[in-house]
Amino acid sequence: MSQENVELARKGYAAIARRDFDAVLELMDPNIESHNPPEVPEAGVHRGHEAVRRDWEQTFELFEDFSIDVEQYFDAGDELVVFLLYRGRARGSSADIEAKMAHVWTIRDGKATRLRQYLDRGEALEAAGLKV
Repeated sequence: MSQENVELARKGYAAIARRDFDAVLELMDPNIESHNPPEVPEAGVHRGHEAVRRDWEQTFELFEDFSIDVEQYFDAGDELVVFLLYRGRARGSSADIEAKMAHVWTIRDGKATRLRQYLDRGEALEAAGLKV
């Protein structure tokens, strides 16, 4: 497994946990593409640092006590698949939410160039060319 890619992802998730979006964006290419699944409120492709920042800020505004726990990394060459557990509570609600997610990061020259998010972990592995 590419330790450089894993380390980049670890730094990014640690920055997200601190709500330090500037630190996250430093790890991304200025032309980053972030693909959200169709099932989420901000579905679609977000291009560039400012669009990605707005997407993450909106996600954190929708939830109270929002957190992302990394469960596992899978090496796929220039791509890294990360299994995650999203936790939170919709703002104004008493219902806790827990969702298993997967991120597929494309990493080139030490920067993330694309992020694809999946609700189906098997789809994420397939998208990265890994067997389910």
